Amino acid sequence: MRRRRLVGLFLILFAWGPLLSVDVDLDQEPNDPNLFQFVRIRYNGFGGNFGSRRWGPPPWMHDYPRADKNFLKILEEVTTVPTTPESYLIMDLDDPGIMEYPFLYISEPGYWAATSKEIQNLRQYFERGGFVVFDDFRGPEEWGNLVRAMKQVDSERTFELLTSVHPIFHCFYDIDSLDMIPPYRIRGASLPRFFGWSDAEGRIQAVANFNNDIGDYWEWSDEAINPLNSNEAYKFGINYVIYSLTH
Repeated sequence: MRRRRLVGLFLILFAWGPLLSVDVDLDQEPNDPNLFQFVRIRYNGFGGNFGSRRWGPPPWMHDYPRADKNFLKILEEVTTVPTTPESYLIMDLDDPGIMEYPFLYISEPGYWAATSKEIQNLRQYFERGGFVVFDDFRGPEEWGNLVRAMKQVDSERTFELLTSVHPIFHCFYDIDSLDMIPPYRIRGASLPRFFGWSDAEGRIQAVANFNNDIGDYWEWSDEAINPLNSNEAYKFGINYVIYSLTH
């Protein structure tokens, strides 16, 4: 682990956090504008009954709020990034207010049915230097849906496969291997791959955890379900935050 002024010196192998109900205020305000806020994006989506009362929360909400809260607790513990376990909120993708936050998290982008207002707002967000994590999606159809939407944001950019030597995997923890077991473990499913979407200077502005779901590991880490992979999932998330704040 590299020691930097922005970070602490400890490695946590297990995360913890109280069990929380999903019956929460979806329009909460940030508790302190001086703290790092974990912003989960609510987007226009599709998916039939997926998201109905029968099938549970909508795709953008998967793993909320336990994943967000647990991740922030670990971020606070192992870095000097000013935050708290309560510094999480939900914002709409077409809300101009996202410009105030350097880091956004989008779950299940395979179900994102992008509107013109969302595309325009996200384009402006990237032009201002923002950073987005796309997580919890798999398979060619869901990948194709994300690629089509991002081509509307900027037709000149493409996702590029990342390798373990990229600086994003060494800005806090040294992640030397990208071999990771997805939490859902679907028989015959492809192994996770990580893709970057960069600006003209080569700075990554969006990372896609394809065939993976690190938010699921964050959510259940306090249940001691596969703790070693939960630990790896925290490493990726923390590196993403540090990279977004220092690049």
